[in-house]
Amino acid sequence: LQNCHLGIKFLNELEQRLANKDLEEIDPEFRVWITSEPQPQFPIGLLQMSIKITNEAPVGMKAGMKRSYAWVTQDMLDIVPRNEWRTLLWVLCHCHSVVQERRKFGAIGWTVPYEFNQSDLNACVMFLQNHLLEMDSKKSKEVTWSTIRYMISEIQYGGRITDDWDRRQMNTFTEKFFAQYVLDNDYEFLKGYSIPHGTEISVYRNHIENKIPAVDVPEVVGLNQNADLTYRLQQSADLFDTIMETQPRGGGGGGKSREEIVTELCVDLLSKVPADFNKEEVRGALAKMGVMKPINISFRQEMDVLAVSVKKVRTTLKNLQLAIAGTIVMSDDLANALDAMFNAKVPASWLKGAWFSPTVGVWFQIMLNRYDQWDKWLKQGRPKSYWLPGFSNGQGFLTAVKQEVARSKQGWALDDVVMLTQVEKMDFEDVRESPADGIYVHGLYLEGASWSKKEQHLIDASRGELIKLLPVMYITGVLKQDKKLGYQVYECPVYFRFDPRKRGMTAAQPNFMFAPEIRTIDPPSKWILRGTALLTYPGD
Repeated sequence: LQNCHLGIKFLNELEQRLANKDLEEIDPEFRVWITSEPQPQFPIGLLQMSIKITNEAPVGMKAGMKRSYAWVTQDMLDIVPRNEWRTLLWVLCHCHSVVQERRKFGAIGWTVPYEFNQSDLNACVMFLQNHLLEMDSKKSKEVTWSTIRYMISEIQYGGRITDDWDRRQMNTFTEKFFAQYVLDNDYEFLKGYSIPHGTEISVYRNHIENKIPAVDVPEVVGLNQNADLTYRLQQSADLFDTIMETQPRGGGGGGKSREEIVTELCVDLLSKVPADFNKEEVRGALAKMGVMKPINISFRQEMDVLAVSVKKVRTTLKNLQLAIAGTIVMSDDLANALDAMFNAKVPASWLKGAWFSPTVGVWFQIMLNRYDQWDKWLKQGRPKSYWLPGFSNGQGFLTAVKQEVARSKQGWALDDVVMLTQVEKMDFEDVRESPADGIYVHGLYLEGASWSKKEQHLIDASRGELIKLLPVMYITGVLKQDKKLGYQVYECPVYFRFDPRKRGMTAAQPNFMFAPEIRTIDPPSKWILRGTALLTYPGD
């Protein structure tokens, strides 16, 4: 029975039948083989009476290459008479191990965790084999690298890729791995990761066993030295989350009970919840600033979104105290909020239509910071620099900026206006006045790289520097034909937290905001493989 995660009702029925049957009534030779993706609703009883087998990707480059060359046979090495075949087969297996290994690093490895598996490698090997045989029949001298790169990155592996930035990354990998220089006898992907040469399968298997390092460095998959630290920290956080979730809920020995702790937290948070915006004050302030100006429209929408969250928080905190005291019934939402707040997590009801944060303290502080920004804007006018993480609809706000710039220029059509960005030397505290055109924004954090304020370009992050606060960024609109940059840039995606994932697809997972162009003296491919991105939160 395959893909049983699609038929949970049937599995429940199967569990009941097997549980209620007397063992003597079941044929001794009866076996049922079930395949399923991880599914939280999978019947526990069926799992308990089963032998579980998981098919996981190998961990580490050595294990990955070992599995690939256990599948490769001597006949496969001999099937193509061209010299390039055996080298390109090794490069392809190396590339396959790299794309699989990057998954463990989370969002900095792949924005979306794809299930690349043996079938992808099989398809690529078959294509490469047929392509080289065709070249051999035509007596072609040079390998058509563009065809190989396109078929591997866009068709074979690209068939699984749903995110535009991941597609860019896969294309960069194939440009790096499938080029004329890999055929050189002394070529190495990285120190310790060379390409063996020979006609016997044993040469390749011995090379894997004896020459490939047992412990990999993140650089072999394109990441920097801090990626492994990020991975270990995430592993530790997941472990502690699991421990906390499986803790008994009942009271223990001495100390405060769970209900007492949550009640005190509710009282503390409730005392800090800001008052609702005054509707008359909002109407009057917007009338002075210009109700129909695009940025002011975005401002009004942001206040409305925040007002909903503030009201929801206030209601939950009041009702939770009453429910704990027994004055009102403890509903499912309130019970879930009690469990979440006891574990310092954000109640699920607060996250609906709002931003995501790993802890309730961080989430609540973001709410206060957002309120503070809107309140100052309301009373003192537009900020000199905007705190971009405070916007729930950052894309809408940036579009409003382009609209205002286009309206201020004679004869500019919005369709012809594109965004121009530049990282300034000053920090948020140093901003004295707003720019004549466009805006200043702050609050963005670099992950996967660092920033040289003196030299004004991207640099490698030092050891242990997981994130770097970026200085103020200038954003404006210019006509498409007038946009000329006199330096090399990296198109850097910006992500905000709208759901538990750190990053996400531009459509299905609405975590992507925009992609400013940031100055670099290194090739942009370096930062693409580093997974360099700007975040609106300082990591977890």
